[in-house]
Formats: sequence, structure tokens, C-alpha cells
Amino acid sequence: MIAHETKVVRGYLWKVNANEFQYDLPDQAIAKHPVEPRRAARMLVRHVDGTLEHATFESFVPQLEQAGADGVWANDTKVLHARILATKTTGGQLEVFLLAPMEGPMERVLSSHQPVRWKAMVRNAKKWSDGQASAKGTRCAMAISLEDVAEDGTRIVKLAWSSLEGPEDVPAPGTFAEALDDLGKTPLPPYMRRAAVEADKEDYQTVFAMSPGSVAAPTAGLHYDDILLKKMEGAGLGLQRLTLHVGAGTFKPLGEGDIMAHDMHAERCIVTREALTMMRDQHKRVATGTTSLRTLESLFWLAAGHKLNGHWWPSLPQRSPYGELKEAVTKWGWTDQEALDHLLANAPWDQDGRWSFETQLMVVPGYKVRMAQGLVTNFHQPGSTLLCLVAAFIGEDAWKAMYEEALDQGYRFLSYGDGSLLWRS
Repeated sequence: MIAHETKVVRGYLWKVNANEFQYDLPDQAIAKHPVEPRRAARMLVRHVDGTLEHATFESFVPQLEQAGADGVWANDTKVLHARILATKTTGGQLEVFLLAPMEGPMERVLSSHQPVRWKAMVRNAKKWSDGQASAKGTRCAMAISLEDVAEDGTRIVKLAWSSLEGPEDVPAPGTFAEALDDLGKTPLPPYMRRAAVEADKEDYQTVFAMSPGSVAAPTAGLHYDDILLKKMEGAGLGLQRLTLHVGAGTFKPLGEGDIMAHDMHAERCIVTREALTMMRDQHKRVATGTTSLRTLESLFWLAAGHKLNGHWWPSLPQRSPYGELKEAVTKWGWTDQEALDHLLANAPWDQDGRWSFETQLMVVPGYKVRMAQGLVTNFHQPGSTLLCLVAAFIGEDAWKAMYEEALDQGYRFLSYGDGSLLWRS
């Protein structure tokens, strides 16, 4: 591993070289399947003083109690069956990986009974001359039409579905979400290098998933099972929820050179007034996964942006915490509780007490985490924005030592792998 060199000028992040987040990850360290039960996964604990402790998620609750945690936050997004295996009119095979709907919010598109348009990646699309394909499940058939090709090589496809004959006691898919559940496949990350099987429909989903909309799982949450959640609740540390719909951009590697040149894809977040009220009264929060932490931190900067500029960003720009806004927050001496008070009083809540926004927040070394003191997370790919976030959370040298220890001790890496519990200094 390479030691990090970060330059900071007047408190602003100046430059971080993306090559500094590379390490050698042998294929045998990549978990292809999860452990059973989920809470049996290993957990590498990094304490505030920098010491490392080997444990499992069976000891998660005692670890939280020992550290004085008073809130555990998790992303309740639900993974869509976003991979569709389709057949061209010529008989050839296509794989359509749905990325994002082209029209309207995710909730409305998934509940649609009419054809929908999506941005997608299509494997084997070079010889898709007539732009027509079809897929078949147990209860519905789907017609797929190519409408356009974007500059980045992604496709715009139109999807229409119809019912097939089937058992009378099994309802036919009516909505787009039901059609995907019938014929779509679990979108396993490419680094697993295997086809999805039936067990992945449950394994690649958190037990608390509620809000459909992700094309990748918030994998830190895969370590929780019903027994662990009951233990947490019994200790007064019941799981609190927020939502970030994970996009395919999570798999996009860093380019070469300055890390801040990386383009973060916007991802949809949803929070409730009730959740923020609870959050305001907590003093030592633990974020489950990088998606939860980015949502929490985005709340802080959206509040700060509104206080400074008098308007709400529909999407938090990825570099907003590193310039003028950071200088303003430092001048104000703003705390997380003050930011939450501002949100509760001023955020554009809907009639149900919900607020939906997008974030492109990029967390890299030089960033000061403000909304969480603990982080549950997996071991991430080399050269990923997720690894950058870990480095920002615990320090540029600390992540290297932790990853070296995990590799030496045979921890399982990536989505179905083991995890860690990190406390920041």
C-alpha cells in the first residue's frame, strides 16, 4: 500500500491522488456467498485510540454499549431485480441492466401500469440492429425497445409488459415493480464473477429493506438479521431508518490523477421529520454503511447551504463542503444539532412529513465528518470512492493498517464479505 499525501490550503481540500487508494486484493479474498447466519460474519473493530480488535457481529450490541452509542442509522432501500435477460428477434441474448428511470420519481415509475422508459447498460448490444427484444417470466412477458444511445454508451430503452397464463392463486404482475420481481434477476456486482441464483434474491437484500429503488445493496446492512435487531432493540439501540437509492455509480472506479475530478452520480435520498427529530437528540450516532453516512452528512451541508444562500439545492453538489460553504460553517461554529434544528424548521417537508432530495456528496481525506461518530462498513474495492470515505473517517494511514490486518487475518472482502466497526477520533 501507498502512504497518502494530502495538501490542504486555507482549510480547503487541495489535491489527493487517486492512485493512493490502490491495494492488492487477491481473488480468493472476495466473498462469493454470504455466511450463515448473517451475524456470524467477522467484524474488525477499530477503537478510538487506533487499536484493532477481532470480533463477530454477535458482539455488535456490547460494542455499541461499551462505546456509549445512542443511535444506529441504516439505509432501508430495497434492491430492484434490475438485470433482465432478454432475447433478440434474431435469437441472440441480451442482458439489460436498468440504471435509472427517465421520467418521474422512482416510486411513481415502479407503480406504473403503463410502459416505462429507463436508462440502461446493455451487454451484447453491438449487433442489436432492430432494437427489439423480449423477456419472459413465470407470470408476465416483457417487450424491450431501444430508443436512443447516449454519449457514454448507455441505452434508453422502453419496457412494456403483459400477463401470461399461470396458477389462479398467483396474481399476475400489474405494476412495473411486480413485473421486475417476476422476470428480473438480482443485480450482483460484477466482481463476484458468477450468475445470480434464487438464493441471492434474499441474500442480497437487508432484512429491513422497505423502499424499492436501488440497483446495488447497502451491503453493510447485510450483517444484520432479525435476532441481532431484537438484541439491539432490547438494549435501547433499535435501528433507525433513512433512505438512499444506490445507483450504478457506486461501482465506478476512480480515474487517475486528482480524486476530485471524479464525477459522482446523483442519488435520491428520503428522510422524515420524525427521524430528524430523533436524530437531533442523539449525541453518538453510528451509520450503517457508506450510503447512510453520506445521507447524514448531506443533511448537514444542505442545511448550511440554505442558511448561506437562502434556497434549497435539489441536489447537493459533490464539492460543496470543500470551499466557501466550509469556510462559512467554520465561521458560524455550527454543530450537528444546530443543522438539524434548521432543517426541522425550514426544510421543504411534504404533507406526510417527508423530504426527498439528491446528493452527489463526495467524502475524501480532508473532509471532517460531523453527523456520526461510528461507522459499520464492509471492506471495499481498491480505487473506489467508498474506500476514500473510510480513509476520511478514520485517517489516511489508519485505513491502510486496517486493510493490511484484514487481509493478513483472512477476512472476506466486498459485498458478501465480513465487516468492520470504526470509531473516529
